[in-house]
Amino acid sequence: MTDLSEVRKRAWKTRREKYGQRGHNGQYSRPATGPCESCERMTTLIVRLYAEGCASEGQAAKATGLHRIELRRRADEFANR
Repeated sequence: MTDLSEVRKRAWKTRREKYGQRGHNGQYSRPATGPCESCERMTTLIVRLYAEGCASEGQAAKATGLHRIELRRRADEFANR
């Protein structure tokens, strides 16, 4: 029977030789810089629709993924511009 731990060890050694210490050629995670530009624009639009009364608080919260308190805070910021 084959010892799988030995097989994995050899495979990772080969991957590290080929791709470097982490064993892969790409970046698997994105930096935590916040939402993309398009997502932020859509969130702003949905908050605006909520502030103007075109969308309910529940609809806006569900569409944006924001907590209702954060949604109200952003709507107040929009109204105070």
